[in-house]
Amino acid sequence: MVFVSKAASVKLSTTTVHERIFEACRIHASANKDAVCFIDAETTTKKKLYKDVEPTVNSLATALVKLGFKPGDVASQAFPNCPEFLVAMLAVMKCGGAMSNASAIFTDYELQLQFCDSNTSIVFTDEDRLARIRRATAKCPGVRKIICLRTFPLRTEFPENVLDYVELTQTPDQPINVNVSMDSIALLPYSSGTTGRPKGCQLTHRNIGAMLDVAKAHLETDVAPAMFGKEKATWHKEHTVLLLPWYHAYGLNTMFETILLGMTGIVFKKFDTIVMLNRIKFYKVKLAWLVPPMLIFLAKDPMVPIFNTAPFLKVIMSAGATAGKQLCEEVSKRFPNAWLCQAYGMTEMVQFTTIPRFEDGNCFETVGNLASTYELKILDKEKKEITTINTVGQLCFRGPTVMKGYLKREEADIIDKDGFLLTGDLGSIDDKGRIHVTGRIKELIKVNGMQVPPVEIEDVLLLHPKVKDCAVIGVPDEHKGESPKAYIVKKDHTLTEAELTEFVRQKLSSYKWIDTYEFIDSIPKLPSGKIQRKKLKKMAESSGSTESEASEPSQSERSSHSIRR
Repeated sequence: MVFVSKAASVKLSTTTVHERIFEACRIHASANKDAVCFIDAETTTKKKLYKDVEPTVNSLATALVKLGFKPGDVASQAFPNCPEFLVAMLAVMKCGGAMSNASAIFTDYELQLQFCDSNTSIVFTDEDRLARIRRATAKCPGVRKIICLRTFPLRTEFPENVLDYVELTQTPDQPINVNVSMDSIALLPYSSGTTGRPKGCQLTHRNIGAMLDVAKAHLETDVAPAMFGKEKATWHKEHTVLLLPWYHAYGLNTMFETILLGMTGIVFKKFDTIVMLNRIKFYKVKLAWLVPPMLIFLAKDPMVPIFNTAPFLKVIMSAGATAGKQLCEEVSKRFPNAWLCQAYGMTEMVQFTTIPRFEDGNCFETVGNLASTYELKILDKEKKEITTINTVGQLCFRGPTVMKGYLKREEADIIDKDGFLLTGDLGSIDDKGRIHVTGRIKELIKVNGMQVPPVEIEDVLLLHPKVKDCAVIGVPDEHKGESPKAYIVKKDHTLTEAELTEFVRQKLSSYKWIDTYEFIDSIPKLPSGKIQRKKLKKMAESSGSTESEASEPSQSERSSHSIRR
């Protein structure tokens, strides 16, 4: 049975992403020539005006053409959130190319894998990351140039293949005669999908444009009443905190949506709790897009009540991973005036496929309803369609934002013959059309809402000369949601946990670091060689409960401890 969205229909745009953003910037600048697009969260003095976006992009695009960048080419960037991130991305799109955004905290090993797999020819970065980028590109013969934003106080000469970002943005603007198709690839973000190593998601201008249409409609019909009540929405007067990393689909789309509505985005290069609270209070921020670990901070940190931000926040939207009912209730106690809601999506579908309805109130146990234009089917273990409500199975979505496919992975079966994307997530739909996400059948570990594929960590562990075999699983973590645990079979008995920790930290980003290790004689596998992760999870559960029982004090010990206090 296919469940169809009952949301009001949305007219989908036929304008390319860069032209859509240019058009929005022109509108906001014509209404107010000093309209601010971005403010740097740390200093608040660094600003990017709406009127300056398109001219800067045009100059950089002209420079890219002169460097030989042509339609169908791929560029990558490893920037923290900053205006240059947007400018580089739009310039690449204007040239008919695709941008593959990488995390600013990726190691050279992770960057090398993405640059090589995506066939990147140009990389954008800043001086803080230049050394890392150069180590990565040294092993990527396809990368011709690195374009670097200066951030160091002392000016030094760049190496031969490194160009100055600012100098290129001062290139005299020339017409670029490129006809960019709506079905050409605009973005190539990397995602692990339902399993395995990171893969390039081919997102077209049509995919992204549809997402922007759906998200903007939701902001105007459901978020606006929560923010402005019965008064007319004055988006151009609003500031919002752009905390989420833009290389990630969720963070990127919050930035796009901020621009489309003409708000001023307070741009965070990193998540700083005190700065966040300060900016929310100073700018009277009404809307915050967050992830569950940020909700934990709002619910539990003693600094939150001191800043007294509760009177300002009217909408707190969480996604990236589902937040539990108890956590949501704790946040709601501190922010009683805010509409606390959750949404669901995947990089493979650009962003959201389910969104909350304001009329339903707080969403503590659901991720909202099917967004406009989407359809849902739920499959049981035998991959047969479930026809009843409140029955759990694998969630599968179809809609205009579903990616074209994985780069170089045509055989991947994540999209079925009917065009439904198989999410690997378990859930159900109730009689009101609300979606409940109950768990996952895929192997991915979700650390602070970020995807961590076990196989990626295993690949690194197997590079260690003293490791014979290994397996990685996710175990529950009160603060992160899940954390990686590694089971190791030693090749050399002298191998220590400290050695492995140091080795992994040199190769992988911090959110992929292993929290716990366990040395065992062999990894449980099927005859086919596939790791039996369910068996490992049971082992982890049993060892965890044993540790918990061992560490829990007896009644007399508890009494004694309370007396001593």
